[in-house]
Amino acid sequence: MYKYELHLHTSEGSLCARSSGADVVDFYIKNGYSGAVITDHFYHGNTRPDRTQSWQDYIDEFVTGYEKAKKAAEGRDFDIFFGLEERLSYWDEYLVYGVTPDFLKAHPELRDFEGEDFLSFMHNAGAFIIHAHPYRERPYMHKKHIMLRPNAVDAIEVHNCSNKPEFNRRAYEYAKRIGLPMTGGSDCHEAVGDLLGGVTLPCRCDRIEDLIAAIRTGKAEVLRLNEAIEAPLSEPTFSVEVV
Repeated sequence: MYKYELHLHTSEGSLCARSSGADVVDFYIKNGYSGAVITDHFYHGNTRPDRTQSWQDYIDEFVTGYEKAKKAAEGRDFDIFFGLEERLSYWDEYLVYGVTPDFLKAHPELRDFEGEDFLSFMHNAGAFIIHAHPYRERPYMHKKHIMLRPNAVDAIEVHNCSNKPEFNRRAYEYAKRIGLPMTGGSDCHEAVGDLLGGVTLPCRCDRIEDLIAAIRTGKAEVLRLNEAIEAPLSEPTFSVEVV
């Protein structure tokens, strides 16, 4: 079996991260992983690059963590894939796979998209979209509102190592109810400790398209899924809206 991290931040791209792209590669290799998707916080999230610079310069800086991770993985039997995490207006966040840095550079209008306009645009470009930690409740979510968009995503993250167990349980029940593929991720911001998640696959993925296909077809098994299944099921304290 091959382990893959699907939700990972670097200090070059995410303001809240503390480990560099090179450091996370060392960390995941040491912990027996075969690859990882770098998903730094994009323009409307907790991104590190200065948003006042030109769009081209913003993207060049945004992808630095990914590029450093990819370079650090060269010749080490470990694959690095590009992704991003974007926040929409209700603090609902999404992992986006299948677009490239060059695609981002070509579309400065991404600064202006909100809500399902962003998700539709990415889908039309061929992206695969995972709703990250859909039932997460945090004090910074000032609207205290959980937004669910089941018709606008391709998969649901049901185990997130940075979530409370009950948040993961709600996400698991939601994904099971709507019948979408399930994923997991560490949501790693620092390459320390043992809070490791992701998925296992029966085969190696050389391209992100292979990883996406494995998720779509149910071949990706969520690491530590039992922790979500066995957690107490409680009602959200935030309001919930399904659109």
